[in-house]
Amino acid sequence: MERILTLMLFIGVAPIADAEIYKWVDEQGSVHYGDKEITNSKALDLDTSKKGHINTGASREEKRRNLLDAMQEDKEREKTEQKKNRDKKKKHDRSCVVAKHRLSQFERASYLYDLDKDGNKVITSNEDRDKRTSQLRKKIQKHCK
Repeated sequence: MERILTLMLFIGVAPIADAEIYKWVDEQGSVHYGDKEITNSKALDLDTSKKGHINTGASREEKRRNLLDAMQEDKEREKTEQKKNRDKKKKHDRSCVVAKHRLSQFERASYLYDLDKDGNKVITSNEDRDKRTSQLRKKIQKHCK
């Protein structure tokens, strides 16, 4: 009975030992690892057959270096994404401040005007003023959260 259970255990574990490890980067730039192949994933070449003491053979050292290089690339890509997101947020915040300031100027002004090609003031109508003010409010609602 023990032999049958042991045999069943080895049969069940054998497919796991040959499993592949895949690495992929999603749309947000996050790195993922898994045992199922995804469309843009790469199979990692990991030797899981060696057990026991550490063998300092050339292939094992090369694999270790490759893994460390891949991890370093992941960190650099993450830093780049974070910087890009910070810059985007800073630009977005600046646009929000400018839109709010412009709205306050529109609301305080007794009239609005544009300049014609000669540099003369052309006073805008109340309908146009209301339209511009409404557009600014919508922009602020959409972008300033």
